[in-house]
Amino acid sequence: MRDKNVMVTGATGFIGRHVSERLLREGAKVRALARREDKARALAEKGVEICYGDITDGNRLREAIRGCQAVFHFAGLLGDEYRPWEDFLRVNVEGTRLLIEAALAENVERFVYASTAWVYGLDAGENTDERAPLRFSKDRYCDTKTKAELLVREYVVKRNLPCVIVQPTSAYGPGDETWTLKPIKMIKSRTMIYPGFGKGLVQPIFIDDLVEGIMAAYERGRTGEAYLLCGGEVVQIREFFGYFAKMLKRRWVPAVPGWMGIVSSILLEKVAGLTGRQPLFTKGAVRGTLMSATYRCSKAQKELGFSPKVPLEEGMEEVRNWIAELGL
Repeated sequence: MRDKNVMVTGATGFIGRHVSERLLREGAKVRALARREDKARALAEKGVEICYGDITDGNRLREAIRGCQAVFHFAGLLGDEYRPWEDFLRVNVEGTRLLIEAALAENVERFVYASTAWVYGLDAGENTDERAPLRFSKDRYCDTKTKAELLVREYVVKRNLPCVIVQPTSAYGPGDETWTLKPIKMIKSRTMIYPGFGKGLVQPIFIDDLVEGIMAAYERGRTGEAYLLCGGEVVQIREFFGYFAKMLKRRWVPAVPGWMGIVSSILLEKVAGLTGRQPLFTKGAVRGTLMSATYRCSKAQKELGFSPKVPLEEGMEEVRNWIAELGL
């Protein structure tokens, strides 16, 4: 990566920030697309060139990519955000299309698209791998990420987009909001519940392992191919969040049937629609905790040399140290 010009979208987010810092350490010249100065300040202080703009502004994207040899695309709306379908389509799908068009116009050598393991459906089964079909789930986040990945694949075939796709499972670690800080705050405020009695499965991947997998995909991934990047352990939701409860010395977290969690989320979303305030949790987030899917990353192991190194116990110790620094 030394002296390569690299464009990163979503660089102020969890995964994008860690990848940007890794690129800097490897000698790349990193340019980040950002909307807010306050969020981009820390990256700028580390040497990242900040290009202010929005993922839905095609002209600005073309200017931001100009002179870059590679693009890493992490920007997007997430599953724990309550926004209209139109917003998810505009950012996750149309934003991806505009970025691809800009990258092709500027003749980038490599385009890394960050998808998600959830493109295989919220009802994916045991040992899901890249041979499984992409499936829609009637969820804003999952379905727009699926549409975006299908769009990427189409551009690879029809326009020779030099793209490799990564499909992470649930990423956690210091600095993460979705799977780390938000549930910690909910447990601390006693607003956390375990839908489905906490028996849903999660296969978390620690951020350091995920960054290694993304870099391996950039370096060794085959154009047009997708690679699942997952942690080495599958645990129940109550065990995963149970680590946070122990950190906070909470002996008990309420558990409810899955249908009750879904109904609660629907009511919260209706209130959010009336008040304009984000709900405590979304329907998509609840459905994500009810999944029974497990994933295989044998393709990434074989072709990329990727293998998760950080066990859950060790990753959670890093989280413990981080929230202690935050005063939680």
